[in-house]
Amino acid sequence: MGTIEVLVRHPAGRLHAARCAALLARLRHVLRRPRHGVVLLLAPDAVVRRLNRAHRGIDRVTDVLSFPAAGDLEPGSRHLGEIAIAVPRAARQARRAGWPARAEMSLLVVHGFLHLLGYDHETDDGTMRRLEARLLRRTAGVALARRRLPWGEAGPVRRARRGRREGRA
Repeated sequence: MGTIEVLVRHPAGRLHAARCAALLARLRHVLRRPRHGVVLLLAPDAVVRRLNRAHRGIDRVTDVLSFPAAGDLEPGSRHLGEIAIAVPRAARQARRAGWPARAEMSLLVVHGFLHLLGYDHETDDGTMRRLEARLLRRTAGVALARRRLPWGEAGPVRRARRGRREGRA
């Protein structure tokens, strides 16, 4: 049977690790992949930014990345792939969207898992987004309609205020 491994590389990730692992287990069951392994990385923004730059050529942090497996980790152990979530970015998005961080994390886990299965919201006719909303409700008890910002919009980016610290001697 495939394992679910959660790697916590950001302190706030500890708050979400158990819930994310349980959600991945429910997703595997509902989507009939109970024997497939998944690795979830709960990381700082800088780590996800480096991954995004190295694998997609985009030099900025993103909320979630998925890396579908090219094969099994070992014979007889099926592996779907890896998901990386930028925990601080997810927390900021949750605040902007006006809903709990656990809901945002659940959304990102479902989103990343669907990408591991080959779904692509950028090229389909909305199939992935509809499935995402149904799975989020069914496996995590989260209603996407409660998110104040439409999914896919992070909201306005606030610029750091520099004047205060730079002016001090």
